[in-house]
Amino acid sequence: MRAGGPAICSGAVTHRRLRPAVHEFRYPLSYVWVDPDDPAALCDAHPLWSSRHAAPARFRRSDYGTDTTDALADGVRADLAAVLGRAPSGAVRVLTQVRRWGWLFNPITVYVAWDTDPDQPVGAVLEVTNTPWKERHRYPIVLSTPDEHGWMTGTADKELHVSPFLDEDARYDVRLRGTDERIEFELDVVPHGAADPIVVTAMGLDRRPATRAALGRSLRTHPLPTHHVSAGIHAQALRLWRRGVPFIAHPAKRKATS
Repeated sequence: MRAGGPAICSGAVTHRRLRPAVHEFRYPLSYVWVDPDDPAALCDAHPLWSSRHAAPARFRRSDYGTDTTDALADGVRADLAAVLGRAPSGAVRVLTQVRRWGWLFNPITVYVAWDTDPDQPVGAVLEVTNTPWKERHRYPIVLSTPDEHGWMTGTADKELHVSPFLDEDARYDVRLRGTDERIEFELDVVPHGAADPIVVTAMGLDRRPATRAALGRSLRTHPLPTHHVSAGIHAQALRLWRRGVPFIAHPAKRKATS
């Protein structure tokens, strides 16, 4: 998997809960793949995209990271140094949504980092945003060497209360693979002490160079992708509640109650 240049990535995500009730949904996605410190390399290709000012599609620095003052790539390298033993020295890319018509909600942003081998990423950082509190938390993950199917794997203990229907007593099992034409990302939520996941998520995205034509096509075919993500998450949460899946309060609420 090589870093490559800026790209538009379109596809879909499938989310499946396995217990206490089986619940599955799928919705379309529109992501970008770009050097997080050079979003202009993507946005400058089309007049309705911007990394500097308000626009129908905007990469806004403050929408990413937990420290909005540092360079994003340096922050990723510093996060990975804690699990790799040293900071990787190669390219960094981010797979994320951008703000559309002033609105953005990113359940997960994936940063990928290379060291000396341009064909082999060494780590990833998952930037997770919870619902509905919009808190961000980052998980640095060491990526394995690819298996015979190209999958790189990693794991991290879940710390952030992401959903009102899942607690923190779990781990994330991650799988990632990619080519110049496609990126696939899978994430299982596995409760501690359990052999099988409680939630499985799979994202498949076709990757296309960020030309003016591709950026314009993205605006036409996915005019409100982040709005759909927000609406979909809240609609699915309501369906889980109606099916009797236990509601789990935010940790701050639990502390206040206790």
